[in-house]
This record gives sequence, C-alpha cells and structure tokens, in this order.
Amino acid sequence: MVLVNFQCCLCGDSIDRDSEIDPCGVTIFSKVDTDKNEQEHTFFCHFECFRNSMDAGAREYLNFEDQK
Repeated sequence: MVLVNFQCCLCGDSIDRDSEIDPCGVTIFSKVDTDKNEQEHTFFCHFECFRNSMDAGAREYLNFEDQK
C-alpha cells in the first residue's frame, strides 16, 4: 500500500511510481550567490515535464537514456 502520492508541479498529474526514472525531485535554493537567507524547497515532477520545460540547449544534458 502506497501512503504517499506525488503530483507533478509542472503538469499537475499524479506521478506513476512504476517508472524507471520518476518521480523526480527538483530542489530550488534561494540566494545561491550569497551566504544570506538561503532557503530550499523540493518540488516533484515527471522527468519529461521537467526536461521539456527547459531550453533546448540545456535539454541535451538531461538525457538519462545515454547514460546507461
């Protein structure tokens, strides 16, 4: 029995836990260029939703299929 469900912060759909890659966590750090007021929060998403939200040039670095 699964007690925790994950919802994609980008598309809003639930995330299937049977995926080889999902669920993914994206952590945001505030003020990363300073030592002041650093806060962090993790959002959950589908890998493909996150990858598709990025610039095409950055997307090529998120190709898990080539890393096997």
